[in-house]
Amino acid sequence: MATENSSLTTGENEEESSSVLGTKNFWDQQYVTELENFKDHGDIGEIWFGKKVMDSIVKWTTDKFEKKINILDLGCGNGVLLIQLAQKGFENLVGVDYSESAVVLANTIAESRQAKISYKTMDVLSEGGVDSEDHEKYDLLLDKGTFDAISLMEDFGSAVRERYLKATSSLLKKDGLFLIATCNWTINEIMQHMETYYSRMEVIPTPSMQFGGQQGNKVSVVVFRKNICRTSLRLWSRKKKSVYLTSVVASENATRQ
Repeated sequence: MATENSSLTTGENEEESSSVLGTKNFWDQQYVTELENFKDHGDIGEIWFGKKVMDSIVKWTTDKFEKKINILDLGCGNGVLLIQLAQKGFENLVGVDYSESAVVLANTIAESRQAKISYKTMDVLSEGGVDSEDHEKYDLLLDKGTFDAISLMEDFGSAVRERYLKATSSLLKKDGLFLIATCNWTINEIMQHMETYYSRMEVIPTPSMQFGGQQGNKVSVVVFRKNICRTSLRLWSRKKKSVYLTSVVASENATRQ
């Protein structure tokens, strides 16, 4: 039975687990089972990456932000991360997941804890997946394993990554922050994935392990800041070039006179 202190681990066959974890069917069935377990035993299910990593994210958020900011948990699963934030006094919390089963589970657990959180179904990779009402709404976006799952999809590549980046960027305010927790990518790798839309701001310390004489982290948690809109950047570059050319022409005219 899973507990609040448990963390999700892959099976012995890593290749099989990777392909399964990248499918919607797996998560739909996972959350149906977890909902049954919660109703029967009060078991909330798995905490992705474990409770210590979740606590690190909650502490960082609590230390950095006022309680009235808008927070979106992307791929909320059972919704426990937002419940922890609600218990710390955060008021404007939204969780989304492409699995309707996850949303049902998250709502059920939140109601049992009397936590005021809004959960809804959203697939950021689908055409029109982001609601217009959510455009540039959020101060902080949380991704605890969602990009990992996306990167395990059979068709994962530059096109899928671009849809993910474009969608997440559209959800954030111009000065918004994006926190990503990953076990599939190193800090440098996740930075490379995000660099066209985000700039690294800081790395949150997480529990580490030692293997083969090397010290390392099982999970990396990186905070990014949203880059200036690329359209705005192009317009700014054109304006700057235009001002430069105008000054050059004016200088040449003055010289001729």
